[in-house]
Amino acid sequence: MQNAAAIVYTSCTKIMHNNCPCSLREVVFRPVIEWVNEALEKAEITERCYVINSGEEAVTEYAKENPVYIRKAESGHPVLSAGEWISLHRDCNILVIGAEAVFTDPEVLKAAYKRHTEQNEKLTIIASGGREALMKELSSSAFWIRADFLEEVMAAATESDKNGNQFLVTAMKLLSDAGVVAGTHIAGKKEINMRAESGAEVLTANAAARTMIFRKLCEEGVEFMCLDGIIIAPSVKIGAGTKILPGTIIKGNTEIGENCVIGPNSYIEDSTIGNGTEVNSTQVRSSVLEKDVKIGPWSQVRPGCVIHEGCKIGDYVEIKNSEVGARTAVAHLTYIGDADVGEGVNFGCGCCIANYDGQHKHRTKIGNHAFIGCNTNLVAPVELEDFAYTAAGTTVTKKVPEYSLAVGRAKQENIEGWVKKHDAIKIK
Repeated sequence: MQNAAAIVYTSCTKIMHNNCPCSLREVVFRPVIEWVNEALEKAEITERCYVINSGEEAVTEYAKENPVYIRKAESGHPVLSAGEWISLHRDCNILVIGAEAVFTDPEVLKAAYKRHTEQNEKLTIIASGGREALMKELSSSAFWIRADFLEEVMAAATESDKNGNQFLVTAMKLLSDAGVVAGTHIAGKKEINMRAESGAEVLTANAAARTMIFRKLCEEGVEFMCLDGIIIAPSVKIGAGTKILPGTIIKGNTEIGENCVIGPNSYIEDSTIGNGTEVNSTQVRSSVLEKDVKIGPWSQVRPGCVIHEGCKIGDYVEIKNSEVGARTAVAHLTYIGDADVGEGVNFGCGCCIANYDGQHKHRTKIGNHAFIGCNTNLVAPVELEDFAYTAAGTTVTKKVPEYSLAVGRAKQENIEGWVKKHDAIKIK
């Protein structure tokens, strides 16, 4: 957008829990200021500065190379603290917008800018609706303003305006004195000037954001039976025909394919889920599940995993930093850590890869079509070649060659009459 810049300001003076500024409170797992920044990026407004009350170090992360100014105590509208930056952008039209304006819409910003420039307005206020909405939202409204006129308003701002609520009133009075009226762009979106400052407002914003996300996903063919306990971040992509069941949380840079079933009560973060995969009451973090994988319930995929096509992972299974080959079955009660597992492997119940010796982690390699008997312990570093088998209860400490059976348990002995001699309760 040519000759356009933005001042993103924090109007909230409160510091929330853990010294978190209002602008960094999260709405559906995304800091409010990040919602605003994304809208500015989509509107192609790259030149901007930030005026904040606190949290300079944290906000700078989101400001990137753009300058951050600390608002002077009781200095009136935050714009007054950005005078240095404004003087460098005298040829621009400047968008003034709150950092807590979570539902900033790039299309609304562009439409308002078009009106502002085509009608050569000095000031164009963005309102959610008609006159009543405009008057109610005036102190929190975003607006486009010519930089030269902005400097006039700054010069006219009175010392009595300690909280900045009269800044737009001052601007409109200057226009009125000159026989000019302020322009108004009606956005037609009731949430456009909604702020997420107090805890209650953040809660309201979360509810509104969830609804917006659900509607968008429904339009894209995602299915919901009901929305109980479901939270999906705006960054998540989900394919058509996928069903999201209650209690499911999906966040981060996650992409889910088509015709999947996710949930109930699943958690997925920064992961890729292939077509036709079922994730039932399972946590998946920073991993890849290829197509037609079935996992859960009550399992966990920790970061760094790749679960290949057609795998079946049952209940109470934990997989960490491992690659599991196609069509491998891990039925239940098993831990796989730091391992490279081949195709078509079968894990019996209660297997464990002992990957940590108390000082270092070691990897385990399991070849294609191996069979891991129940309650097998694989003490890393160790390797099982293709078609290697382990007997139930075996502890494996050295390589098992292909087509071999590893037996690592003591031979069973039966001591007849032992119970009668040692357990009086069982004596008949």
